[in-house]
Amino acid sequence: MSFERAGNAHSSSDQTTVRRANLGVVLQQIAGGEPRSRARVASDTGLTRGTVSSLVGELIELDLLRETGEDQRSGRAGRPGLALELSDRVVAVGLEVNVDYLAVCVEDLAGNVRYQKHVHTDNRRSAPGPVLNRLARLARGAEELIAAESLVSAGIAVALPGLVAAESGTLLRAPNLGWSDIAVADEISSRLGGVPVRVDNEANLAALAEHWQGVARGLDNFICVFAEVGVGAGIFIGGDLFRGSHGFGAELGHITVAPGGLPCQCGAVGCLETIVGQEAIARRAGICEDDKRRARNVTRELVRRAEQGDAAVIASLAEASRALGIGLASAVNLFDVDAVVLGGCLGPLAPWLVADVREALGVRVLSAGWSGCEVLVSEFGEGAAVRGAAALTLRSVLAEPWLVAERSVAVREGVS
Repeated sequence: MSFERAGNAHSSSDQTTVRRANLGVVLQQIAGGEPRSRARVASDTGLTRGTVSSLVGELIELDLLRETGEDQRSGRAGRPGLALELSDRVVAVGLEVNVDYLAVCVEDLAGNVRYQKHVHTDNRRSAPGPVLNRLARLARGAEELIAAESLVSAGIAVALPGLVAAESGTLLRAPNLGWSDIAVADEISSRLGGVPVRVDNEANLAALAEHWQGVARGLDNFICVFAEVGVGAGIFIGGDLFRGSHGFGAELGHITVAPGGLPCQCGAVGCLETIVGQEAIARRAGICEDDKRRARNVTRELVRRAEQGDAAVIASLAEASRALGIGLASAVNLFDVDAVVLGGCLGPLAPWLVADVREALGVRVLSAGWSGCEVLVSEFGEGAAVRGAAALTLRSVLAEPWLVAERSVAVREGVS
């Protein structure tokens, strides 16, 4: 849909609003598929060719679009139409605090990861302040790369485990970290010289990453279950994240699958997380703390032992897959989605999980005989949530491209 208006009946502010809306229309049109010409964009959006040409010129100036030099006439007579595609100069920084690692990612608007780093560390052994200090150092490393390559940073966002008040930038409660009421956005912003920082729940951002550049690209309705030490989910309904009344929806890890089962860090018993989390799987398999410290990456150790036929690991994974199938079947019955995505540690462990999950969806989902629900495996591994944090900013650039104007000009003029 275009927002083009004609005539002089509208005020300057109205015209600015319409032009900005049309900038977003054009940018999202090009982001939605293969490179296309100005004429194709005009045809697809209903805007005039003159308007599209003007808007494209502005988007190129903002480093959001570039011309590929390819002829898009498709055999038709007339002047060649240069193809337009998203530029790779505008980037976003994603950060992540997880129970046993910190991460940073720089991704550009075209979907390329320009920089990524994971640091494995048990953050339960530290107060919030030192952990956020380390996270800020990772962010500064990313900013140095961005400056060195003359890229345009559109913003910073942080993925967090637990209940997050996104509007205030506060981590309300992270049971597996033992943190409560931490103003993470303000804390990170103050460490980085006052730059704006956004925060969101890690599983929501993992789902966003899958929708942005992952296996759920093009799907409007799906559940992404993201498991590490804890288990969460992000749910897309109608192409948007489902958050619930207070922003706390999709806490799949805390649905009860074993009444009277093991205690959970949240204070309840029998939560899905107590069976499906990577440390729960390792514990049942007899992998002790010393083994985990030597391996550093628990998921990699579980995969290694499963591939070697370790009976205890395979039995533990079978228990996890049965519980996961029960939990996901309940969620599919509630939300009627087209697919579930296994993410986080569940991606590498998928060969030992998928069959039971598919069986549970087939047996326990009431509409299975008519609707079907795919089981997809993420290829992002631990990187899903931090990539989703970058995508959170990049998606806002597509909707409001004018917001990068000042940053783009500053980079071109060499202003830090």
